[in-house]
Amino acid sequence: MRYLTIEQRENLQQLMASRAVTLRGEIAAALRSSGDSRALSLANHLEEIDDTAVADLESALDIAALERDVRELRAVEAAAERLHTPDYGLCADCGAEIPFVRLQVNPAATRCVACQARQERSAGAGAVARL
Repeated sequence: MRYLTIEQRENLQQLMASRAVTLRGEIAAALRSSGDSRALSLANHLEEIDDTAVADLESALDIAALERDVRELRAVEAAAERLHTPDYGLCADCGAEIPFVRLQVNPAATRCVACQARQERSAGAGAVARL
């Protein structure tokens, strides 16, 4: 088994730190967008659009984007904590090494490409079955 080099870990640490800063900025901007702290500062689309259905849709999209950013930030922070542990870079499902190039693209990856694809297929099949 080959472990990541010090240089590779430092590179990944910089990537994670940079992504965390970006995500925190996006989250803060979304929360400040309306200037009304009582409404979590999400934009009040009803005043802008004057169409309740469209305003609700835009608000839901804003909330979904904010939730996605928060989930990604949590994953990046968890990966940064795991970075210097022996299991960082190993697939959580099969134990195989996650290639460095995959970790460069997604430092929070916890699965190899094959296991991630299998997980996404099974999650997609469950979504279709629920329809």
